[in-house]
Amino acid sequence: MSDYIYQPLKNATEDIRLLKLTFDIRQALGRANVNPLVGQLKNYSLPLTTLSRRQRILRVALLPSFNALSYVWGNPARTHEIIIDNKRLGITENLHKALRDIQRDAIGDVYVWADAICICQDNLTERSAQILLMREVYHAAADVRIWLGSPTEEGRRCLKFIADLTGHYGPEESDMVPSEESKFEERFVKGLLIPTAGIVRAGYGFGQSLVEITDALDSDVRDDKAEMVLDPDDILSLHHDTIQTLVEWKPHSRHFKTVQDEDFVFIANLIDQELIQSCTWFERMWVVQELGASNDASILGYGKSLYWESFLRAVYFLNFSLEAPVNNIRKLTGLEKIRQSWNSGKRQPLRDLIRECRHRNATDPRDKIFSLLGMMGDKMNTFLMPDYTKSVSEVYANATFHFIEQSGSLDPLCGWQSLGRQEQLPSWIPDYSLNQDPAASPLVPIDGRESIFTASGHDHRSKYMALDQQQLKHFWTHLPTSGLCIDTIAMLSDPLPEDALFGSIEQMWHSTISSSGGLLDGFTKDVQSCLEDISSVISMYSEYWNSLDQFSKHLRSVSIKSPLIARLPKSTDRLSKHSQSTDELARSSPPTEKPSLYFEPKKADPSLHEIYILDAYLQSLFCGRISKTERLTRDGIQKFMSLNLPADTTDPERESFLAKVCRALGAGMTRRCIAITKQGYIGALPQEAQQGDLICVLFGCSVPVVLRKRIGGEYLFIGECYLHGFMDSEAIAFHVRGEFQVQKFALC
Repeated sequence: MSDYIYQPLKNATEDIRLLKLTFDIRQALGRANVNPLVGQLKNYSLPLTTLSRRQRILRVALLPSFNALSYVWGNPARTHEIIIDNKRLGITENLHKALRDIQRDAIGDVYVWADAICICQDNLTERSAQILLMREVYHAAADVRIWLGSPTEEGRRCLKFIADLTGHYGPEESDMVPSEESKFEERFVKGLLIPTAGIVRAGYGFGQSLVEITDALDSDVRDDKAEMVLDPDDILSLHHDTIQTLVEWKPHSRHFKTVQDEDFVFIANLIDQELIQSCTWFERMWVVQELGASNDASILGYGKSLYWESFLRAVYFLNFSLEAPVNNIRKLTGLEKIRQSWNSGKRQPLRDLIRECRHRNATDPRDKIFSLLGMMGDKMNTFLMPDYTKSVSEVYANATFHFIEQSGSLDPLCGWQSLGRQEQLPSWIPDYSLNQDPAASPLVPIDGRESIFTASGHDHRSKYMALDQQQLKHFWTHLPTSGLCIDTIAMLSDPLPEDALFGSIEQMWHSTISSSGGLLDGFTKDVQSCLEDISSVISMYSEYWNSLDQFSKHLRSVSIKSPLIARLPKSTDRLSKHSQSTDELARSSPPTEKPSLYFEPKKADPSLHEIYILDAYLQSLFCGRISKTERLTRDGIQKFMSLNLPADTTDPERESFLAKVCRALGAGMTRRCIAITKQGYIGALPQEAQQGDLICVLFGCSVPVVLRKRIGGEYLFIGECYLHGFMDSEAIAFHVRGEFQVQKFALC
């Protein structure tokens, strides 16, 4: 028998192939000896959501009800085969098993869409074109069948528990043990009902059914009706509503009685281990689109079929109502949030989706971008057009160009993981394939909000306007930028392990500042004493954060007259000699009016040196902020340093402030180092920074960045940083005074 050869699609941007999987009576009856998988591939035009209602109805009328398969490819070796039009087509083991499970549930021939069969994987042009249709495929499917993997006894037990709890009963839940023939009869009845419902839903009905389907076709899932959600509060509201609905669900008392004797903690852990953690389906990038665009979805395999909603409800009921923790529940939450947002006509920006899906894996790194294109609210453009003939670097570069053009800013370069980057990537292109959790907390907003920093000012210099699309098509490896060079790094603290806690990091930073030698003018004994006080306070915060119970006991033993508490006012008084910090002083006066107010360590009055060192050090610990949306103010510093804690350690306001401070300290210091420049400026820099690197303010970037000059005059982008005294247009003020000159920086 010869190998199957694909016939080209008439229009790969509108047409798809569907597999008509031949019914196998032996498989349906559970017999051991079954026939080979057999089917036909047929071409159909999709009712695209971009078409008019009339056009969609006409296409729906010709499209059979079909299942879209969502599964993990697994081992790419094509060790199995399916007979297509009397010719062999090699398929993977996982796909073979998934099709068998679909065949087992069927009562006749069934139409299936499976990417490895319905798309010619060897045709890169077709693959690229079909990517933009996959959302439409999964939305048009009567059911998205989720295949989690080969069944285990523990997995079957978990699904039975969920079915019992939610009342989702299949043939297997009968009190009597049915024969294979009776199982088939029940599936036959079920099989008649499901396709009939699918036909009505797909548009074959008449009268009221036709009215309903036409209304549905004109719903918010259409691209011209949907909107991109840019307000992060709107996104949070959508997510809150999704979670709240799941949390509030309760099973019927009759159903709960069937499972009330179970050990809920044990079964929750079993579900977590067997159905979530051990199933790589939950880690895939493509499932975001496959599930997200679905109208109906069900879990296939394990000898059972279960609605996705039933699975969600059971997991949330265990985790929240029964307080039986399901540790990996966030994997379900993230998927459902995106699904609900999309089906309500709310599209998230691509950059938000990439962040949301940072934990997910893709065999092909390009799919970290391509797999989300169907779900994004961004308008499709030449930068985002999927093309498997392009390298990973070019795909990521184009996505970054899109983000820069969309925002008019260089902020999209900032806030990404740098450890473990793909070596071939230019330094300024984020590696979107990495899990971003180990990255330092971004100093730029990642949720669409405005930055709380304005390093490049408020005028035209705050926007990046150097993109030339024609030029970038040929020279995408370099990014032209311009800006101001502030200073050169003279000293850095040693890097610490990624899991180092902020208390340990501060000790290292304190040691670095104390041994700075002649770099810091005005480093007196009083300053050293105040730094020790700061370290003592942070040590207490660290103790609280790491061991709350022990910290609470310790607080009761600390009297107001203890040596530490007595010394703290000396530090806070010294920090309060001036009513405004250097950053606040700068913000109070526009740079073009009074640039003389900007602080220069080497030229300042000696008394100001002490204030600058302490203020800069404290602000650097927090990277100048108390939360992602709030700057660290003078009042915040006073409250932080006082630590005059009440005896009642359960005071909600106090506990909230302590937690806020600890989170801010962790976000400010983790995976960063303290640095001193040649001119005596202090700041918090990425751990990858080195002595001799440059700290610059690039026009169009809201925060300073670290650059490394290479032989040939090009620059490596190391990452964003906090440099005290240069977060609020101060560099622009120096430029206005003629002290900083505009330079060009070609990032490579």
